[in-house]
Amino acid sequence: MTLVGTNVEMAGARAKVSGAVSYIADMEFPGQLYAKALRSPFAHAKLIRIDASKAAALPGVRAVVTRDDLAGLNPYFGTGVEDQPVVVIDKTRYAGDIVAAVAADNRDIAEEAVTLIEAEYQELPAVTDVLQSAHAQAPIIHEQHVDKQAGGNIHGVYRAASGDIEQGFREADEIIENTYTIPPVQHGHIEPHAVTAFWEPSGKLVVHTPCQTPSPLQEQIAKIYKLPLNRVRVIVPFVGGGYGGKNHARIEPVVALLARKARRPVQWILTREEVFLTGRRFGAVVKIKTGFKRDGRLWARQAEAWYDMGAYALSGPANTKNACIIAGGPYNIPHRDYTTYAVYTNLPPAGPYRGVGASHICWAYESDIDDIARRLQLDPLALRLQNLINEGDKFITGETMTSVGIGECVKQAANAIGWAGRAEQSLRSETIVRAKGLAVAIKSTSTPSTSAASVRLNSDGSAILLTSSCDMGQGAQTALAQIVGDELGLPFERVSVTFPDTDFTPYDKSTSSSRTTFHMGKAAQIAAGQIRDQLLQIGAITLEARVEDLELRDARLQVKGAPEKYLTYPQLFRALYGDPSGSLFGSHTLRTEGGVDSATGQGKGSSFWFYSAAGAEVEVDTETGKVRVLQVASAVDVGKAIHPLQCDLQNEGSALAGLGSALFEEMRFADGQPINCTFLDYLLPSMQDHPGAFKSLLVETPHPDGPYGAKGMGEAALPPMAPAIGNAIANALNGARVRDLPVKPDKIVAALVANKQRG
Repeated sequence: MTLVGTNVEMAGARAKVSGAVSYIADMEFPGQLYAKALRSPFAHAKLIRIDASKAAALPGVRAVVTRDDLAGLNPYFGTGVEDQPVVVIDKTRYAGDIVAAVAADNRDIAEEAVTLIEAEYQELPAVTDVLQSAHAQAPIIHEQHVDKQAGGNIHGVYRAASGDIEQGFREADEIIENTYTIPPVQHGHIEPHAVTAFWEPSGKLVVHTPCQTPSPLQEQIAKIYKLPLNRVRVIVPFVGGGYGGKNHARIEPVVALLARKARRPVQWILTREEVFLTGRRFGAVVKIKTGFKRDGRLWARQAEAWYDMGAYALSGPANTKNACIIAGGPYNIPHRDYTTYAVYTNLPPAGPYRGVGASHICWAYESDIDDIARRLQLDPLALRLQNLINEGDKFITGETMTSVGIGECVKQAANAIGWAGRAEQSLRSETIVRAKGLAVAIKSTSTPSTSAASVRLNSDGSAILLTSSCDMGQGAQTALAQIVGDELGLPFERVSVTFPDTDFTPYDKSTSSSRTTFHMGKAAQIAAGQIRDQLLQIGAITLEARVEDLELRDARLQVKGAPEKYLTYPQLFRALYGDPSGSLFGSHTLRTEGGVDSATGQGKGSSFWFYSAAGAEVEVDTETGKVRVLQVASAVDVGKAIHPLQCDLQNEGSALAGLGSALFEEMRFADGQPINCTFLDYLLPSMQDHPGAFKSLLVETPHPDGPYGAKGMGEAALPPMAPAIGNAIANALNGARVRDLPVKPDKIVAALVANKQRG
């Protein structure tokens, strides 16, 4: 390998830093119109009447769409659960639901037109608390999509168990039981949701979008408009950040409807306030009970988690199901019983956010691990190492664990922050205390899953990888080019990777779940390997050598140990075609097997598992509750780092996101109405919040099925960061703990007061 494992210049880097990259908002088509939407002012209400005649009559308005324009369509869409209408049909399900939309010559006219639309509502009782929504007596949000046996607004119930939980608790020496809450947070991608759509004269729909799932989006839109897939074209340029927030069809269906009615291209770029109404991370409540032996062995664990999906399901059921099997963490526990619930609420629809359900339960189980260590007067590091899963162990799903680097992750994280045991604590002044904390995490990736790759080798020794994987800043194009380059013996600059365009690029399930390097990388490696094999066969005949004695290096085929005996790529093509021109092709569809039974939790939970650990040192003012993060370390088992620097940057980004979730990020609502949906009111980490020291640690435990042993990277570092910071804060406060994120100053002061009253 000459490219894999090196820090080549990232694809598109110079264009990005020079401002030459075009995002959706930079695109403009002849005759383009601009969209705006009328949104529901109520969290839950019947739509009694809608009249858009005054808006349609306004000069400059070219199209207005309401529920009356859905005739002849399949009006509902969704990922797995088709429960979201293109525009509101019968009732609104959250404050911000799209009731009608306008396309006009400019944005000012569109905004004015929206105010002219008359809508009459009958307000209904709304439910915005996930536990209240799960109650049998709660107002029902989706009559057709709830589990009647579970009751309330529960869409799905998922369970995983092993051993005998009641026996486990009877045999335990001690038991602790706690409840944790995690609020919804905003993805914070710089580029807002943006779509441009138009219909060609042939009746073909073309959609330009920063969606992370172009292939599934194509399928959903085709179903809405009753079109074959070849009549829907989805094009994705560089994406200005996603983190899961652009993982589904969001505003694409309604923009396409406007474009069809107006017969012109329509563009809709959301404001930041609208982004807050379009997507967010799930909120959750986690109840966890753990029985343990006095020698530190974890013996029984029971967990229940309620995930707030919001008004529409999207990937909520899948995320909730994935969270179930990891609800107890990466630990060997003889007796386990985990249940998770996917619950509708009258809040904006949720979706995946770096960690896909793992951060919620990690916050709970890693906080409890430290509390157990404190009760037993054990070093939290030693307690974790005593109970962590190891290579060859059976997981709760019944599968055998492979490529397990979790122990090395937590040891490296502890060493990086100078861990010397929980009792280490330093007083900087009468009220300022410093302490350290650790946490570990396990996460799955989407399984089963499909990715297809096609590689074309040109006669001059340049190659193109056709893929529907998106580059949204994580460096997918770079890593994939490195893999193809090494397979074909080409320098990095001789390999290019396409942007997704469903007219030309093959199917990919999604650019999410940190699956791209493993799935698309392997598909690309195999596709390029097919071309390599063809070249070796041609070379063996031409050079009169055995295939096993040949290699591709430095853009040519040569005899091993005798580099003077070689053929250039044009010479190889001449040998094949009689002329130094033409192309060679390779293609492969990678389909990973697996899946877990919803009722039993048994099966193959993940084609590969993520393992990570975090360490943090904080400074806490016990008088004001203010926290300053002094240093953090993030360790991730990447299998093989294709591009180490990109991995380090992913680590740092996840660390900052985890810090924000730990200390101040939360979306707040009052009776279903958002009250902090701008970056002026919603607090993201700033440069001043960045830890004084950050250490990225890449643990390489090769996976047998990954390209060159690689697994994944992007999301793994986030889940353990908040509990590591939370554990450091609790250590600084002598065990006083805040169990409700974010850990704000007022909560710290309240925890100190409560701890003092108890003690």
